[in-house]
Amino acid sequence: MINRTLTMKYILTFITLLFLQTTFFAANKISYIHKDIAVDSISSSTINWQELNEPIYRGFDNGVYWFKIKLEPSTNDRVISIPESHISRASLYGSNGAVKMLEPTRYAAFPIPDSEKSTIYYLRVNCLLEARIPIEIKESKSYYNDELIEYTITGIYLGIVLAIILFSLFSYYSFGNRTYLLYVFMVIGMSANAFYKDGVTAYLFGINSIHEVLEGPLNSIVVIAAIFFTVSYLGIEHQLKKLKIFGVAVAIIAVIANVVYQFTGSFAVFTMIHLGHLLSLTIFLSAGVILWNKSFYARFFVLAYGFPLFFAYDYYISPHFGIKVLDLPLNLYKLGSIIEMIIFTYGIMYQAKQMNIENKEIRQKLIDYTNNLKAQNKGLDQRPDTINELIEKFNFTLKEIEVLKVLSLNKTNKEIAEMQFISENTVKYHIKNILKKLKVKSKEDAKYHYLNFEVDASS
Repeated sequence: MINRTLTMKYILTFITLLFLQTTFFAANKISYIHKDIAVDSISSSTINWQELNEPIYRGFDNGVYWFKIKLEPSTNDRVISIPESHISRASLYGSNGAVKMLEPTRYAAFPIPDSEKSTIYYLRVNCLLEARIPIEIKESKSYYNDELIEYTITGIYLGIVLAIILFSLFSYYSFGNRTYLLYVFMVIGMSANAFYKDGVTAYLFGINSIHEVLEGPLNSIVVIAAIFFTVSYLGIEHQLKKLKIFGVAVAIIAVIANVVYQFTGSFAVFTMIHLGHLLSLTIFLSAGVILWNKSFYARFFVLAYGFPLFFAYDYYISPHFGIKVLDLPLNLYKLGSIIEMIIFTYGIMYQAKQMNIENKEIRQKLIDYTNNLKAQNKGLDQRPDTINELIEKFNFTLKEIEVLKVLSLNKTNKEIAEMQFISENTVKYHIKNILKKLKVKSKEDAKYHYLNFEVDASS
């Protein structure tokens, strides 16, 4: 019974972490001020603290925020964390000075020892990007259990991604379809972006390493890979050339803005990057919508591509302007990206299968046509060679003789044109000259004269 209860507890926790965004304030009181104040002055009684009832979500209103956290007495150790990949510059101060940050960890987190009385801590957060600051306060055991579940989810996600990458590489090697290879690059870009958002890069390289400047380049990689994949998968190189050029131009502007951001650190430029990326992806999504009724593959594309793009607008653009729409959790993005990968993998497989069938049909038609042509030529070659006699008696050209030979097999003008690699109008021109030189009025008469002429010549 106890094991079953614990199992249910872990399952419920897993589901909660997978689909919900939760901030744990518990019975602790948190207040804040949006102002850069020196550490020595932060405990001053003149500061006008404002009560905090929900996470900071203010878009462009970024910069330095101070939080006054009053913790109630507890016999258990606790952890104060900020589960947001953008937050790398955070410091916590207690009565004994600065509290050392936990390392390694996915997000900024600070250990708090148990205390028999209420304690006050001051948390300084410097938002270089959008002002989105969730604060969680958990008992240490609960914190590490939840982290373990998150690592498990990340591990499952990584396993699925690797399986899809290996399958796509094997398919590329087997079928030689370039779309598989382009898809691999897109999957790598999407998963790398998810790992950044999930704090995996911070865990591996340290929170204060390259964290804040990493998101822009990662998003650019995803967009560039998505463009190449879309062009290859939908085949819009010639069908929607103007739309493709427009989408690529917007993506190039976003890449240029990305370079500018690396030197300036301007959040306004950073927002332009995301707007450019999403606009470019939306343009290419519209290609799938336009081709919906013309291409069965386009339907796979729209269904697989649409959900992650919708999530991206909610996850990237809404916070920039401080607008809460759905506030979807990152794990839902992972789930959506997995669904996208599965749909695209099936879509590419279906496309490769259909192309293989079409190629086989084309090859068979070529074989049949070649065999038919050989049989026809063989039939002609079996007759005595009367070319010189035809030229001498009727003043035929070589091409007119070739047309007359095929005409004697009861072929239509179109069939004659295909066999002689000329147009139907040219066939008509040659037949007109043949009838004139033979002094007959119909193709049947021309055929009769030709066949009888060969009989006479052979006798």
